[in-house]
Amino acid sequence: MFEDSPLNNLLWIEELLPPGYDAAPKHGGMAYYLDMKLVLILVERKGLYEHKGVSYPFELYNGAIFPVEKKAQNAFFLKYLFLENHPANKDWLYIPAENEDFEDQVKQLMREIAKHNPLLGLTVKFDGPKVKSDTSKAKSKSGKKIRATKKSENAYFLSIAKKPVK
Repeated sequence: MFEDSPLNNLLWIEELLPPGYDAAPKHGGMAYYLDMKLVLILVERKGLYEHKGVSYPFELYNGAIFPVEKKAQNAFFLKYLFLENHPANKDWLYIPAENEDFEDQVKQLMREIAKHNPLLGLTVKFDGPKVKSDTSKAKSKSGKKIRATKKSENAYFLSIAKKPVK
């Protein structure tokens, strides 16, 4: 647990995570990683109901965000009817903290994390330096030598032109 954590009321959720998780500040809250996948984001920013000019009936950044690939979300919507699509990211399922049964709903999803449900979480992308491979060499059109400048060639022709003819 981070001492300078931006969370106050949602820290109890962190205790439900299985052992071996990593945590890092992200999106104004805390992001939790398990097996190289982002599995949970907890945020506590009150008062934001609007995103890109659209108002929503729940606070957008006060609750639990469960990252799930868009193509796998239907399985979660069928099982967990209380989940909301988060408007800021198509791959986020959200439980607002203002829900009446917030604790029970979060505990249900935390069981999915503990079971290592393969549909839950987004694989972490490596943003390190790009490694060049040998297969991506540039193809040359012909074996001709390309001259970058013609200064030396022009100087040669000018020197010939200036010689007196006998």
